[in-house]
Amino acid sequence: MTEYIRQLSEYERSVLREIEAWKTPSDSWYSKVSDKASLMWNDVTDLVRRVPGVEWTIENVVTGLLDLTNEITQDSVWTDAVFKEFRNRGHKVDSHEDILALDLEHIDEVTDSLKTKYTSLAAVEGTATGLAGLAGIVPDLIALVSINLRAAGEYATYCGFDIKRPEERLYALEMLNFVAEPSTKAKDVALAPAVRAASRAARIQSMQTLEQMGLSTAIERAARALGLKLTGAKMAQVVPVTGAVIAGGFNAYYTAKVCTTARHLYRERFLLEKYGEEAVLAA
Repeated sequence: MTEYIRQLSEYERSVLREIEAWKTPSDSWYSKVSDKASLMWNDVTDLVRRVPGVEWTIENVVTGLLDLTNEITQDSVWTDAVFKEFRNRGHKVDSHEDILALDLEHIDEVTDSLKTKYTSLAAVEGTATGLAGLAGIVPDLIALVSINLRAAGEYATYCGFDIKRPEERLYALEMLNFVAEPSTKAKDVALAPAVRAASRAARIQSMQTLEQMGLSTAIERAARALGLKLTGAKMAQVVPVTGAVIAGGFNAYYTAKVCTTARHLYRERFLLEKYGEEAVLAA
């Protein structure tokens, strides 16, 4: 064992094992049910998307709004409040760098309830706007993305990443985008190019791509892709009576996947940042 490995706490090593298990899920009954749920949304929305003019309208309206939402939502994550919560628990945290001095166990103590909070918010919001049918799709999508961007922002901030940085905003948006892929399994999310910027080399490459493409163009592309994927699922709301049930159910289902993905990926990035890629891979 190297010096780096000895520095990892037993709890942090157990988290690495947990993350690895998440990346390679067993073919359990739960995963089979999850895959069937994803396929169900696809089957329903394939029918709804045949409504003339609906897809064109939603694509053009939502894409522009998602871009704006990315800017607005991340600013709502109060960094100072996160630092203060750590200080209230006895940890000297005044900056993002100070968080790296903490054991991951202390971070998990304050983030374990985030999934329940955001999943509940998404379900309530989706059911309310789902009652409006087609007219409720646009505000519902904006609210859903806002909730999930804020969730990703909180996980990021608690793990020591500055969500106000452009590459972090794009990272969060692309993570939401990939989670929106039908039948996406955990290992696919973890290995997806869009969210693979965990290592230092990958982050450098990501920043070079941003510089070449331009941040606004990169965000616009990610927002358009996310808008199209979520629209396909949310258009099931136009089905009479079942709209509210589908809307609330999908919002909770999608948000739960986002929170699970954010929790694992940001914790992995925290350990990589704290100990280095070699130490984490060796552990």
